[in-house]
Amino acid sequence: MGASSIIYVRPAVRLLGNSDAFVRRVIREKPSLPANVDWRAEKLKEFIDSHSAGGRWRMEEVCKEVGLSTSDRQARRLFKEAAGISMKEYTRKKRLVLAAKQLQSTDEPIKVIAADTGYHTHHGFRKAFYEMFRLTPLEFRRFWPRRHVAV
Repeated sequence: MGASSIIYVRPAVRLLGNSDAFVRRVIREKPSLPANVDWRAEKLKEFIDSHSAGGRWRMEEVCKEVGLSTSDRQARRLFKEAAGISMKEYTRKKRLVLAAKQLQSTDEPIKVIAADTGYHTHHGFRKAFYEMFRLTPLEFRRFWPRRHVAV
């Protein structure tokens, strides 16, 4: 039995036909915040969405950049109430989704993708990726090669 057949027998992978469906199912991400959400939470989400690659920021810097005059604690609370998950978890998921897309669409070495998405070590990246997707980065890349990417 080859490596791809070993990967395919995993239940989560067997149920899904493409990587986008797989990623959506694994992270169960809400497409957007509710319409009546606090505008400050929306600003924080927009910041994370546009800075998810390689980002580790101090909350006070984030609040300054998006024009919020709230405390770190209040900003985190607002975001969690609106998104249903903490800013830290949301950022981690965004970084790993970005990494999955890079694994699928480029031939960059996994170590380079790990560094691009803010991981200091290959081991830390591999562990986080596996915890989220239940596949190693290499297994993910082998299962969904570039020809399976929807354009």
